[in-house]
Amino acid sequence: MKQQLSWVGALAALALVGCPDPTAETSASDASTTSDPTTGTASTTEAPTTEVAPTTTTSGGTTANTTEEIDPLPQGPIQAGVAVGYLTGPVGASMAGYGGRTITNSTPWNHLLNGAGGFYGMGTIKAIVIEVGGERLVVMKMPTMSSEHSLTEGTIEKLKSEHGIDITGRLITAATHSHHNLARYWRLPAPLGFVGCDSPDEELIDRMTTAMANVVAAAVADLGPAQWGVAWQDDWDAGDEVYRDRRGENDPTYGKDPRLTLLAVRRPDGTPMATVINFGMHGTVFDSPNELFTEDAAGGLEMKFEEAFFAAKGQPIFGMFAQSGGGDASPAGDGQGHPEPARIERIGHSAAPKIIDLYDAIEWRDEATLGVRSRRIDLTYSGIGYDDYPEFQNSQGGPYLWGGWQCKGDPADVDDNNPATSMEGKPKNCMPMGTLLESLGESLPNGEVHQTYLTVARLDDFYMLTLPGEPTASVIQYARAGYEERAVDGMVFGYSQDHLLYLTQPDDWLQGGYESEMSLWGPLLAKYLVDGQMKVIESLIAGDGSPVWSEESPALSVGKPWEPRALEKSADAPSVTGEPPPTIGRGETLRVAWDGGEPSLGEPRVVVQVDDGGGFVDVPSPSGWAGAALDNSRYHMLTHYAPVPEPNGKLLAERQQTWYVDWQVPADMPAGTYRLRITGNAYDGQTEAYALETAAFEVGFAAEHELTAVLEGGDLTIDVVRPPPAYDLMETWPIAGFRLLDPEVAAADPVHVRVPLTLSFVENGQPVGDTYEVPYVPGAGHVFDFAATGLDATGLSARVHLQADVVPAFLEVEIVAP
Repeated sequence: MKQQLSWVGALAALALVGCPDPTAETSASDASTTSDPTTGTASTTEAPTTEVAPTTTTSGGTTANTTEEIDPLPQGPIQAGVAVGYLTGPVGASMAGYGGRTITNSTPWNHLLNGAGGFYGMGTIKAIVIEVGGERLVVMKMPTMSSEHSLTEGTIEKLKSEHGIDITGRLITAATHSHHNLARYWRLPAPLGFVGCDSPDEELIDRMTTAMANVVAAAVADLGPAQWGVAWQDDWDAGDEVYRDRRGENDPTYGKDPRLTLLAVRRPDGTPMATVINFGMHGTVFDSPNELFTEDAAGGLEMKFEEAFFAAKGQPIFGMFAQSGGGDASPAGDGQGHPEPARIERIGHSAAPKIIDLYDAIEWRDEATLGVRSRRIDLTYSGIGYDDYPEFQNSQGGPYLWGGWQCKGDPADVDDNNPATSMEGKPKNCMPMGTLLESLGESLPNGEVHQTYLTVARLDDFYMLTLPGEPTASVIQYARAGYEERAVDGMVFGYSQDHLLYLTQPDDWLQGGYESEMSLWGPLLAKYLVDGQMKVIESLIAGDGSPVWSEESPALSVGKPWEPRALEKSADAPSVTGEPPPTIGRGETLRVAWDGGEPSLGEPRVVVQVDDGGGFVDVPSPSGWAGAALDNSRYHMLTHYAPVPEPNGKLLAERQQTWYVDWQVPADMPAGTYRLRITGNAYDGQTEAYALETAAFEVGFAAEHELTAVLEGGDLTIDVVRPPPAYDLMETWPIAGFRLLDPEVAAADPVHVRVPLTLSFVENGQPVGDTYEVPYVPGAGHVFDFAATGLDATGLSARVHLQADVVPAFLEVEIVAP
């Protein structure tokens, strides 16, 4: 018991580490491991317990023939389907990513880490299914801190049991690495949850895999004739506007991985469907005190790319961020002093035009050769290669047979802040994983540490390999060199399929620092994994008949039986309890509150509606997705859950289930009459849907808005500005000033209106001349050829409103001629 308590104490000391940086819809245009035989030589070195013979089984656990032949790799026309769905709640569950999140919100859904109090945008699940000759590849982006085999294999099993779809070995998961989305899916011993993923919860795993399977099934249903293509560009973010290197220990050898890679599908007529956006970037714009679910940098990137794509092309697309070398890459977006919520939009604003340009460079193909190979492998000291590479040993020369965590060199030998020093040839002071796991009551080997899940896929001469953890740029560089040696092109999916914390190349690991400490298998693991993946690539190049799925041994980490939590009744029938103000200016924030249902019934949806003259209709989403509205599913609103009484970790018979949203009106929102429509589910002994509408309110210019009209050289330059709204917090969450209203200026600078205006002129209170449409020209602004009007500017005033106004709201100012 004392030993176990000492390890728990050690975990508590480590709890603050974390990372050091602070329903499905289809296409957007359509509505036991082998123990190591090595013997330990020191008291702190772990010795294996038993030898387990490797076997190969199918995903269902039945023995498979390792020499089984399958059909040659299919080649021919491709079909593709895409879909999107959401994965956020229940609100109250904990968020994965940062360790040691102090509990201030104790709910029935969190355990060791703080429970979320709401959400800033819903996390999206997005899937691409590619089919050739009956064979399939599924790429599924998910908004989680990591991939885990519990989610990868759980999604596959849900597809079988609930949809009759078998994609065993054919699924690639791509986690965005947000540090602010659902936790409790990693089946580590519960005390290890302090480090950043909370203890495992089988009900949450079931909810997550059900949602993921539903999206994949919708993408399968969307299958139709398609084209595919890839493109990549190095040094696409040379100015570090989107992401930057964060690891100084390996400088100058390794900086950030400079490459952006796209893998896209579209219909044969050119209709866009989706693109994978592959580069490395941590999801750590928001820091650990944040209490709102959010996809962080990746969510802002996807949303602003999708909005910019639709604005540029008039056609929607799904953007799917997939990590590459994100292990040592931080998000940027901070060059203009914007607060965290606006920063994630700024990242997307900076990246979007570059991604669109690269998309336009794709050479599209109608056919492909498709192959997918997935396998579960055992991780052992000897298998990884340490028998011939004695760099994973303690000061007595004893090997870390079951892995080692928190590895450091002697401070007298190694200075993490000095790249000239290295742990090479020196003892490593690690926490032995075998001792730690046994102290927590776990048997060895352990499925979360001593097994992992890997996939390789081929589309013609383009290859994709997965890595189960957080690869740094050194690993991506090594994998890319492996592609080049084999005369093929490819990309790397980091944070994919499974999770083994940080992955670095040997020379990188030996430099020490956080990424080395937060690894489990020392300097060789990443190289070992990449080398193994290259062997699979060689077999796919040769077109061999190896099985799509194989296992060296059956999964050691499996789910446990669980009972669903009870539901809380709503003390009050659903109703709006806090109305919006009758008028609100662009840039200002309104709040609406209502009594609804408890969080496990799903996130309430809040939609902006406008009176178009024939009644209220949904305002379309700026992404252009078919049927999608401007609502709280993206980063347009913040949604908060504020029940009475406050959560205390227990389920009550009933509770006042109060929610509210804060909506900051965009700088270019058309003037008109609006309302919010709220839908969700509530429980009063049975679950029922509800729909509420707020009172109507008017949107127009704020009192702070100013118009200038300057005539010079025959050109009239018009500018509509307002001071930047103040960024305001209540406790830890934003309540005003959180949107990126004007991406072209610093946070402290005036906000400009950058959309087309309608211009007319007034003299002595009476209109004169015609009405004109004045476009906004980037870099120039609103410039109008006043000389062509034939009017005399003396005593003349300019009068403007937004061209898109439903009910025009005007500003007027006298023309100034310097």
